[in-house]
This record gives sequence, C-alpha cells and structure tokens, in this order.
Amino acid sequence: MNYSTVMEKEIREEPEILRNILKNNISILTSIKNFLKKRDIDGVYISARGTSDNASTLGKYLIESILGYVTALSAPSLFTIYKTPPSLRNKIVVGVSQSGKSEDVCEVLKWGKKEGAFCIAITNHLDSPLANLADEVLPCWAGEEKSVPATKTYLAEIFNMYLFCSVIGDKSDMLNLLKDMPFYISDIIEKASQIDVGRFHFMDRCICIGRGFNYSTAMEFSLKLKETSYVFAEAYSSADFLHGPLALVSYQLPIFVFLPLGPTYRHLKEVIDTLKEKTEDIFIFSFGELEIEKGGFVIPYKTDEILSPILFTSVFQIFANKLALDKGFNPDNPRFLKKVTITR
Repeated sequence: MNYSTVMEKEIREEPEILRNILKNNISILTSIKNFLKKRDIDGVYISARGTSDNASTLGKYLIESILGYVTALSAPSLFTIYKTPPSLRNKIVVGVSQSGKSEDVCEVLKWGKKEGAFCIAITNHLDSPLANLADEVLPCWAGEEKSVPATKTYLAEIFNMYLFCSVIGDKSDMLNLLKDMPFYISDIIEKASQIDVGRFHFMDRCICIGRGFNYSTAMEFSLKLKETSYVFAEAYSSADFLHGPLALVSYQLPIFVFLPLGPTYRHLKEVIDTLKEKTEDIFIFSFGELEIEKGGFVIPYKTDEILSPILFTSVFQIFANKLALDKGFNPDNPRFLKKVTITR
C-alpha cells in the first residue's frame, strides 16, 4: 500500500501495535501487581517531556480515578538544574520517553532508585538508558518511528497507561474493552482519512479544547498542529478557557473541540453553544450526532468517556497529517526539529 507520508504509515500501524501491547505487557503488569501488594505505596510520580508529557497528563487522570493514588507530574528542573528534588519514598516513579534517552527523565528515575521507589519505564527502546534504570519496563512495541512527529508511540504510551490501571486495579471490564480497541482504531483511521481539511488551508492559529480525560487530547493535537503545519495552536481545558481565554474568540480563529459522551458532555456542549454565539468556525470531534453547520467528525462507536482519548488519537493524527499536506508541508521532517530531543 502506498502512503502519502511516513507519518501516515506509522499511524496505520497503530492497531497492530496495540495488539502487541496486549499480547506482551499483561504478564509484565501482573508481575508488577503481585510485587506492589508487598509494598506500602502512597503515590505515583511521573516524569516525561513533550508528547510523552501529554501522555502522562492522561496517565495522571487515569491513575487517580482508577487506582486512587495521588499522582504528580514531575518538574525535572528540580533534579537537573536546581538540585532540590522532592522525596520519592514509597512512590511508584514512572519515566515515559519513546526514545528512553531524555536525560532529565533519567535523572528523576535515578533519584527514585536512590530513595527506594519502585521505578517503571514506558519506552519504545528496551536498550535505552531509561529502560536500564527501571525496575520494570512496559515496552511500546511500536518498532522504529521514523517520522519526527510522534504518533504511534504516543498511542502506545497512553495505551500502556490504560493497561497499567486495568491490571493493577483488577478492572477486568476495562481490560475487555481495551481488547476491542485495535478493531475500532483500524476502522476509525479509514473514516478519518475522508476528512476534508481544505477549509483550514490558511489557518495559522487556533484553539483546541478538551476537558478531563481529553485535556491531554487537546494538548497533543495542538502539539501536532504546531509540529506539522506550523500553526500557533493553544490547548485549554474548557473550564480554564472560560476564565479569560474566551476573550480571544473571533471569526478569524478556528476552534477545535473534543466532545465525548459522558460526564463532561453537558459542560462542553454549553461551551460550544457559547462559542457559536461568537463564531461559526468550530470543528467538533465527537461521539454523537451534532447539528454543526460546517461539520466535524463523528466516531461511530459508543464508548465510556474514560476510553475516548484512545479513539480520538488516531483521528487528530490523521487530521494533522492531511492538513500539513494540504498546506504543502512535509510532516515527516518539520523544520528545526530532530527525532530525539535531549534536555537536562
């Protein structure tokens, strides 16, 4: 099959990657669950950068809501620059990095090991410094990712987060739903490939809105638009958006909203109704049929809101790839960027 870009090819690999994670990582997580029963754990500390940090934002929501552990996202500069790291005793420390080479993320795990924390790496590279530091590794099983914008590794990272919570929390109902995701995503990718992005050809700025579990979805979509089409895209929680950024809305500012069916639906619909009084340039990624004059994208499956980020991901990735091509850019090699970014 011919692909328009390497980015598209890698997005289309996602269903098989999720199958590989299900096949290989459940046994690893079962071992972790049995080990944690013997430990006094009072919280989770996650360290990541870039796309992996967006995945970790979702991880925080999942771990706190499903497992009940207070979960914090690290401030790596406290470890590498200020040399004032917090105590990580009795914590699970999770390092998330597709390359496993992020030095600041590795520093957090080093401190965690020194403090006696249980350290887990979520990475696509089993021979990486991060993997070597960890007590256990949850591989992404994504194969080499050649396109600079991370797509398949992002979905692999969040899927590992879901699987972690399902197994550790003995959530067999969620685990069964996760096993259906490869089929759904395969179909969704085909349907998303029909999205007409032409109306956004001249877009140079936009706002992306989500809430709760999909705040991270908005963040990652905005990052993909920045990387692939050089769009100045800002992501907001719909709640935060009303506290000031609403003043930015104009007819020249496209707004993208992620609208799942679930607890956040009512609030997000109210925000959409408020926006429609001020602009018509709204594109909604949803699970329900909405009367939107200029369209959107409807995922044709019913799923719990908590699982909706998995299904939204392939859609916004395909959207970003198509928009870059429509604008005449090569999304595989964004200007100034490298595949692996090293920060301390």
